[in-house]
Amino acid sequence: MGLPQRKAKKFRIFSILTKTYNSMKPKKYSSSETSKIDLGTKTIYKYPIAGKSLGIARMVIDGRHPKNKGTFIIEHKCQFIIYITKGSGIVYAGDEKFEVEVGDVVFVPTENKFATEGKMEYITVDNPAFFLEQSEEIKI
Repeated sequence: MGLPQRKAKKFRIFSILTKTYNSMKPKKYSSSETSKIDLGTKTIYKYPIAGKSLGIARMVIDGRHPKNKGTFIIEHKCQFIIYITKGSGIVYAGDEKFEVEVGDVVFVPTENKFATEGKMEYITVDNPAFFLEQSEEIKI
């Protein structure tokens, strides 16, 4: 694909996103509107943002998720940012091991294994939005 074609493709994607978000109205979401997904050592509180191009959730970790060492999650469709809001722990992402505490940010691209460990809370911003069906648990 030549340079003009790449620029045109990027412009089309930007135009689609701009139209999607420009057609939305500002909205406040409260924690009482979240969907709770209990995964044992990890509880997800997913906010009901309209559309599938962006998602946000609050995660509460108490232990390791996935629970068994050597087990990881791979997100095949979404990349996400983790922002630590409470506590401390470890985020395994790709081949990296990050010790994290309040205020730290970790970026996890698609197709990278990840796991979390500790007693902490964090916010994830996902692009596109996270849906449990797109996750795969793997053993290494």
